[in-house]
Amino acid sequence: MQTARALFSLIFKQEELTSEQLIRCELACSIALEAQNLPEQSVVRSADVAQILAQLNVDEETLIATLVSDENLVTIYTSEMIEERFGKATSELVSGIRKLNHFKEFDINRRSDDVQNERLRQMLLAMTSDIRIMIVKLAYRVARLRHLKYEDPEICHQIASETELIFSPLANRLGIAQLKWELEDLSFRYLHEDKYKEIASQLNVKRTEREAYINRTMDILSNLLKSHQIESTISGRPKHIYSIWKKMQRKKLPIDELYDLRAIRIYVDTVKDCYEVLGLIHSRWNYVKQEFDDYIATPKENGYQSIHTVIIGPEGHTVEIQIRTPEMHYNSEYGIAAHWRYKEGDKSKGVDKKLEKSISNVRQLLENTSDPEVFKEISTELQSQNIFVMTPKNEIITLRQGATPLDFAYSIHTQLGHRCRGAKVNGRIQPLSAPLKTGDKVEVLTIKNGHPSRNWLNPNLGYLTSSSARNKVKSWFNKQNKEENIQVGEAIYHREIKRLHAESISLSQLLERFKYSDSESFFEDLGKSRINERQLTSAIQRLLKPQNKPENQQKTFVFKNKEHLNEEEKNAVYVIGAVHLKTNLAPCCMPTFGDDVIGYVTRGRGITVHRRDCANILNLTHEELQRLIGVSWNKEQAEEPDYQASLHIVAFDRKGLLRDILNTLTKLNINLIDSKTHTDLQERTVEMNLTLEISSHIVLGDILDYIERIQNVESAAISRRSDTA
Repeated sequence: MQTARALFSLIFKQEELTSEQLIRCELACSIALEAQNLPEQSVVRSADVAQILAQLNVDEETLIATLVSDENLVTIYTSEMIEERFGKATSELVSGIRKLNHFKEFDINRRSDDVQNERLRQMLLAMTSDIRIMIVKLAYRVARLRHLKYEDPEICHQIASETELIFSPLANRLGIAQLKWELEDLSFRYLHEDKYKEIASQLNVKRTEREAYINRTMDILSNLLKSHQIESTISGRPKHIYSIWKKMQRKKLPIDELYDLRAIRIYVDTVKDCYEVLGLIHSRWNYVKQEFDDYIATPKENGYQSIHTVIIGPEGHTVEIQIRTPEMHYNSEYGIAAHWRYKEGDKSKGVDKKLEKSISNVRQLLENTSDPEVFKEISTELQSQNIFVMTPKNEIITLRQGATPLDFAYSIHTQLGHRCRGAKVNGRIQPLSAPLKTGDKVEVLTIKNGHPSRNWLNPNLGYLTSSSARNKVKSWFNKQNKEENIQVGEAIYHREIKRLHAESISLSQLLERFKYSDSESFFEDLGKSRINERQLTSAIQRLLKPQNKPENQQKTFVFKNKEHLNEEEKNAVYVIGAVHLKTNLAPCCMPTFGDDVIGYVTRGRGITVHRRDCANILNLTHEELQRLIGVSWNKEQAEEPDYQASLHIVAFDRKGLLRDILNTLTKLNINLIDSKTHTDLQERTVEMNLTLEISSHIVLGDILDYIERIQNVESAAISRRSDTA
């Protein structure tokens, strides 16, 4: 029976550990052996997985987390217990490993669906909070395949299919060759047993013997180049059975016509050195002329560069040799000519660019050092510009970061979005505005004759983040009949006037503000959401402000009419953190001094300054939003003071209601001056009158929208304009 000390000696290098680490490692080995004595929950033992990872020279923390992640221990050792014994970092690793080991969403009937398989690969990477978790998962899969010969044929086929389509490509993409070749060979063995045995029998020698041959040839090459004072780095590998079969399929050749069963790469400093090395090799050994390719002189379409030649090497065996510079190698592994793209073909075209960059960084770190500490350096979350969520049937949908269940519904079908009235996320009802995260399973709840709500277009309420979804909602409203849109728009207008207590503002003032000649057109566009509610409330507030400044406050600054400003004053806006950058006022919304503004980085025309509620800003695509930049009015010109307003809130009473309202005000940086609350115990309702001090740049309508989103709040409105408002 194996002891903890014996297991320890197989996995850890004692001379590299401190006394404290020794204790942790021995405890982890004891726990892993404890799991083996429990009723079996899984055929894979964590001790076996840790031994696989020890060959990769991973760090001690990863090995400990692997040992205590055994399936048998899930109900015995909680995250809290693991944290108590090994620390928070190890506990988080174990939680991530368990999460990936429990993920069972691969559908074998989707084998031919390259798009869904690629999304699943990306989703698994995006779910990985620490790249070490994915490396452990791949090692678990190797251990699973090693035990597969004892399983039912149906299970063998399922596991092998998952490996071939999902996990082998992930190992390839991360550049973990030691795991990749075994994942590919073992899955190939169970999916195509006859072909596997045929190729294996045709290989004259075992892999270990071919590796020894490669090492001897590399030594000969190294001595040859040193004798000619050429600095070089040499690496080599024998091809494994799966890669041989793939090449036979791709080139339609039998195995005895493949010349690269043994392959060596030589890296030299310059292009001149590449050709000098080629000359030395060809002068030493004969070469196969039809297998010679100079991709330096004639690069491939994707930019790939290298010299390829096949020699009749020592003992009469053919060896493929590739010669390249470090720059050429970098481009082939991490640039547009990346080797994993070539291996996966068209399946990789949908890769998230941000995620791909993170993967390239991991590959470089893993390749360029053998120091175990590198695994801690790369233990950061892979960055993705997307999230990957699932339908109830496990179809994977790609959405932008921050997307909501409503975005999800519209991404599947326009009518599903229109009829959406709720959503279950991972089996629990969630608000339609709740941000989704990678790995969520979303079920859309609909009504038969549903249609969009105008609230969905209010940016403050956060229902939609996708410009495509917003356009679908706007299109629906645009298609409604004109008379209905006019009625709806007029109702919105009266509601906002009442809500903001702005009866003093005339319709003609708003028509002038929005540049409409008649109320009918204005109401129709408001009903169609061409003018959104945020723009309307912002305009009403701006019309209110000049009339409501107390005399003593008006005397504290001078506000110049635009016609009296000189050219420099008209553009008195600066980019926060870079005051020297050129700015221009946008002609579409013509922001005036004191407006809430944002900058947009144009191509060649500096920074264009828009009002934040400008339609052109609100309808930017996700990519265009990345070009927004913070700007501010030059406060030396004028400083508009804060003002006061009173809010009337009606809600159903509950514990924590006042706390939630105060938290919302704090997040909006609004000061509460006074509050009066009346509770009707019989009706279980509460009315609040709050007096607030509000910064001049904050839109009152935004405050009301945020408060109305709070659970149990029925309405929020401006109750009166105080003397200081």
